Amino acid sequence: MLKRLSLIVIILALLAAGFFIVSQNNSVRETAANETAVFASPTPDMPAYWDTVHAAETAYQASEFEQAMTLAQAAAAISPADSAAGDIFQAAAVAQAGDTYLRNLPDRRYRKNTEEFLADVANGTQYFVIDVREPDEFAADHIENAVNIPLRDLVQQLDQLPDSKSQPILVYCHTQKRATHALVVLRELGYTNVFNLEGGWAEFAAWTAVNPMPTPGPTVTPEPEPPSC
Repeated sequence: MLKRLSLIVIILALLAAGFFIVSQNNSVRETAANETAVFASPTPDMPAYWDTVHAAETAYQASEFEQAMTLAQAAAAISPADSAAGDIFQAAAVAQAGDTYLRNLPDRRYRKNTEEFLADVANGTQYFVIDVREPDEFAADHIENAVNIPLRDLVQQLDQLPDSKSQPILVYCHTQKRATHALVVLRELGYTNVFNLEGGWAEFAAWTAVNPMPTPGPTVTPEPEPPSC
């Protein structure tokens, strides 16, 4: 009888201990859950987010780039973790910059031919000349006093450019293709007096091989440009 009572007491003690452990574990879990709820960020209002994203897309498609950027920023504030709003903002910012650039593009598209450039120099214009060809091309021959900044390194070496963004800059490559990209980038970065050398180094070398250097005096007026295709 005593042994039975002892066994019963032991079983009851074990059950009580188990109940206490389970209770304690539940209490710990509830406390952790409560703490997580306190520190967790509020759930974004995703319907409002997507409504704003779609409104930004509509504005972008309508070429209302400023409005598209404003709406994209508002959407990003609702749900910073989602990338859709950021993608629209970036696209609208690029489109707005491109639109501004194209609307202000002059007839000659910021180009100067060799004779114009050399006449400007003869008349005292202080050009900062950038050769965007590769170093081996530059080493073979280049315009006097030009600075070699290969096209792909241009934005990484802005410290080599003039402090004044209004100083005249002439950009050239071999045939003008690479220099055209450099011109657009520099103009968008705020350099207001940048020009391409029309025809590039190839035309410069050909022209200077058969023509005397210009002397101070009136700058030649270039031929009218044919209509663009």
